[in-house]
Amino acid sequence: MLNSKRIDKLEKALSDPNIIRGRSFWQDARKRFFRNRLAVFGLVIVSTIVFLAIFADVLSPFEYDYAYFDRVLKKPFEHPEHPLGTDEVGRDYLTRLIHGARTSLIVALAVQGIAVIVGVPLGVMAGYFGGKIDFVFSRIIEVMTAFPSLLFAILIISVLGGGLRTIIVALSITSWIGVSRLARAQILALREQDYVLAAKALGVGQWQIMMKHLLPNALTPILVAVSFGIPAAIFAEAGLSFLGLGVNDPIASWGKMVGVSNAYVRVYWHLAVFPTLAIALTMLGFTFLGDGLQDALDPKQDES
Repeated sequence: MLNSKRIDKLEKALSDPNIIRGRSFWQDARKRFFRNRLAVFGLVIVSTIVFLAIFADVLSPFEYDYAYFDRVLKKPFEHPEHPLGTDEVGRDYLTRLIHGARTSLIVALAVQGIAVIVGVPLGVMAGYFGGKIDFVFSRIIEVMTAFPSLLFAILIISVLGGGLRTIIVALSITSWIGVSRLARAQILALREQDYVLAAKALGVGQWQIMMKHLLPNALTPILVAVSFGIPAAIFAEAGLSFLGLGVNDPIASWGKMVGVSNAYVRVYWHLAVFPTLAIALTMLGFTFLGDGLQDALDPKQDES
């Protein structure tokens, strides 16, 4: 028999107008997401970083590559026109930080975009067709996984030279592996579902089954994986730029700013602190956002 607490809960649920209207999965997910305070905090951080990146040219007080040689290595608030000081050649540090956000997001979004474009179709085909296609796919994944991604990127950049395009290519060569394996696993779990078997019985084509029936149901974990992949790409770009293998001057990069600060950090602390905080805050924001999406897109969360 149902106890009184469960009866009250059931009556409350049945009286909910949303049940009568019939909310969609995405409406429920949005409600779960905005109930999560850390997820909302992450969304605010990410939205701010994206806003700075998009409108960097408008928001920056100076040109990102303009140097004032009479204002070299000014500390924060030491000069009235440079609230965060200047760098080793006299460029405004606030401007460099804002444009560094653009560089980080361009690299991260491009790398994850390539990972989805390459990895998802390969994973879907391997999971759906199986057999020889899956065998070849699995062997390619095993070979690619044997290469440490960061060392592989360093090798490519060493051969091709630095630059924004090169670093995107270097990070993208291995970035698709995780997304592809996830897509394959999802398709393997879904391809024997009743609705897929019914579609086959009705004579629906294989590509139509993959694109209209299987892929939409596999997008949720892929979306979460991409949200976690963005901060990983930002950190990788920052690490390569710190080593001097990232973007070339005069393009601003948080990692390169931290790397250059090594020679001055004992006296000019701001050269390392501000870009480090920017990297940490961006990573934190995307991590909270990814966790929030993972919880929001899990229908079991309502059962708890």
